[in-house]
Amino acid sequence: MPLTVATPVPASPPAGRVLSEPESSALLAHGDLLLRKGDLAAARLFYERAADAGDGQAAIRLGETFDPVFLDHAQLRGARGDMAKALAWYRRARDLGAAEAGVLLQGLEAK
Repeated sequence: MPLTVATPVPASPPAGRVLSEPESSALLAHGDLLLRKGDLAAARLFYERAADAGDGQAAIRLGETFDPVFLDHAQLRGARGDMAKALAWYRRARDLGAAEAGVLLQGLEAK
């Protein structure tokens, strides 16, 4: 019987803990790698860990994983968008200070 290798999931940072730049960058990079491999669910876990610790860019990337427009352009097979979740994460990104979140919000809200 073949063995399956599971993608490790990072431990959640303690509530209210802000990640260091290297920690946040590592989570984003791993999420990006998983997204490129088509593992949307695992990528979301890494983005969410960083976003929950206050990383606005991670919140944007997490929003993109739910954004129907992004998913269409990324051509991820079987990926279904969720407009409400995308909007919620883009709003969170805006609240965390990610400037480009406003543009993404306007684009989705116009639909």
